[in-house]
Amino acid sequence: MPASKLGDSVFRDAWHAILKEAAIRIKPIAAPRDVRREMFVRGKIVLDCCSAPAWRNRADEQAVQLFSVPFFPIIDHLVLRKGHDYKLADPHDLRGVTVGIVQGFTYPGQDRFGKTVTAVSMGEVFDLVVEGRADLTIANAQEFARRQRLHPRPLVLGPEYSRMVLRVRVHKSRPDLLARINKAIAALKADGRINALTGYRLRDVTAPGFQSLQ
Repeated sequence: MPASKLGDSVFRDAWHAILKEAAIRIKPIAAPRDVRREMFVRGKIVLDCCSAPAWRNRADEQAVQLFSVPFFPIIDHLVLRKGHDYKLADPHDLRGVTVGIVQGFTYPGQDRFGKTVTAVSMGEVFDLVVEGRADLTIANAQEFARRQRLHPRPLVLGPEYSRMVLRVRVHKSRPDLLARINKAIAALKADGRINALTGYRLRDVTAPGFQSLQ
């Protein structure tokens, strides 16, 4: 089953556990996020993780996507350069700053961004902020913590920006997979495995996780 490959995401092991519990074998697709979004629309990718309806709100995506039940809540924060005085009166009004964005991402409230500068990965966007090419970026607390352990940078987690709940995205051509994924999520949440696996990734940055499912 063609599915998005998460790479080094803090939610990778939880994603693989959902697939294992649902007895779904995948062919992982590694490509830039904007390419993967187009592939999903065309049905070349059938399963996508980890997402939220607010991030995948284009009309062509809405026409072909189904979302699972929630499996993990996240809080996105502004990620700021350490020691830099931003003087932001409203953390949701970013029209006066340059925002680093990840290629292929959609951000809630991005109509209130000022200038933007784009990079392929979250790590590269963090570097844009460190270098001063972007004033700030946006990331969830878990990904920020893991990336700071992997590659410490002079960055700090700033004000809360938004709250989301992560879900699995299923192409409408395979609605049969949705019930299996929802059942798997329910089982993994009931016994605490999703939280445990995510916490393990946060604590051990070298954890191989479920590599065999790759």
